[in-house]
Amino acid sequence: MAETRTQKAVCRECGKPFEVELFPVLINVGREPSYKEDIKNGSLFTRVCPHCGAVNMVLAPLLYHDPDARIIIWLNPQGPAQGQDFTDTMKADDLKGYTLRKVEDAGSLIEKVRIFEAGLDDAAVEMCKFVSGQELNAKGLRFRGFAGADNEMEFIFPRNGQMHSVKVGFNVYEDSRAILARNPSVVPGGLFPKIDSDWTEQVFG
Repeated sequence: MAETRTQKAVCRECGKPFEVELFPVLINVGREPSYKEDIKNGSLFTRVCPHCGAVNMVLAPLLYHDPDARIIIWLNPQGPAQGQDFTDTMKADDLKGYTLRKVEDAGSLIEKVRIFEAGLDDAAVEMCKFVSGQELNAKGLRFRGFAGADNEMEFIFPRNGQMHSVKVGFNVYEDSRAILARNPSVVPGGLFPKIDSDWTEQVFG
């Protein structure tokens, strides 16, 4: 098993402190595949308060590594100073052929794992979310997966305190990929690029 960590937490409901066991700093789903499902269903990031039973979110830096898909996602919730101990040790030659991404919250990591597992380009998916969000006058869209016989993409989003879903035709994704192919410079560079709604707002807003 990978090394685990502990962290002090304060319950969001009762306000009492308690200690939680965190997920490992490095998660290699090639070696321990059960972690992928724990990430996708969100259970990796939830802990139950021993005092009142409330479910709390816990978050800390981690590096998600899928060697079979050649994907590394760096979850860095506290800014660029966090996690440098393991990203600084990476060598460019070791990362050839890898897709590298940085995210800042658990929801974004979950979404990236789902996107890449579906075999999709996350930049094109972000463009689809931007277009759909404009049409729906909605923010916070997240890719959930494919739905229906027509292989439509399903996105979920919050509105009035409830979660809603919308299906988007795969042709929107294909159009987005074609736009990116004609304009490759719009995709951010760097070792771990951050491709999210902030990026689409800057490029297409």
